[in-house]
Amino acid sequence: MIQDNLFNYKHFVFLKLAVALALLSSIAYLVHTPSIVANGGTWLGYTLGTIGALLIVWLMWLGVRKRQYSNEAGNLRAWVSAHIYLGVALTVVATLHTGFQIGWNVHSLAYVLMMATIGSGIWGLTLYVQGPKAMSDVLNRQSPEQLASLVEQLDREAGKLGKQADSTLQTLLAASANQGVFNRRTNAWRGQVADCKTEQTVDVLQQALQSQPALAELYRNQVQRLRALKQLRRYYHLRFWMDLWLSVHVPLSFGLLAALLAHVLSVFIYW
Repeated sequence: MIQDNLFNYKHFVFLKLAVALALLSSIAYLVHTPSIVANGGTWLGYTLGTIGALLIVWLMWLGVRKRQYSNEAGNLRAWVSAHIYLGVALTVVATLHTGFQIGWNVHSLAYVLMMATIGSGIWGLTLYVQGPKAMSDVLNRQSPEQLASLVEQLDREAGKLGKQADSTLQTLLAASANQGVFNRRTNAWRGQVADCKTEQTVDVLQQALQSQPALAELYRNQVQRLRALKQLRRYYHLRFWMDLWLSVHVPLSFGLLAALLAHVLSVFIYW
């Protein structure tokens, strides 16, 4: 038995609802014969506009619903599934509402912001479908805090093991111990560090092992440190993109709400 998820919830009930809404809107638009060029000012335009506005408000309510842990008005999986499919259906409803009349005005601004918000939502969906599993896999059943603690422990061990090393190697070990997950915030979007001191130390130790077998334990220490750093870099790289998505999608949503309000008020004022 296939378990319900965001996409197949209750045998794709919200996909069917979204397809039905898009089809009914399209059929109504095709059979509608206004006396003027099709636009948002016809009776069908107002109807589709009202449906679209209600959908936008309802879709934005998901952000509130996610934080209402004691709310029993439908489970959260159902809300997110509906959010996905009805959000895509909204592109059809809103486009037909405009009658394909786009210009330099507040009405078109609302439409552009809506499409940008939905587009960013699709981007976010791909991140949230792939991201959590990838983050879990890269941590290998550990938490970021545990890996950070491991790095600190390895640094203490390296300090003891490196006492017998020459001054050049001790300098490298000190630089490695000071090497954080990222040198600066901008490295997070790449997920890597160009000048990784720990990686350089590993390379030097690997070459030195041929003439100094006693460095084997120190070499294993630095290899383990580098592995932990790479796990943390990959984890924070994935989290960076998820955080970036929120910093784009949420402001776009509120910008859309403001433009929608201006759109609706201007329609009523100049009706």
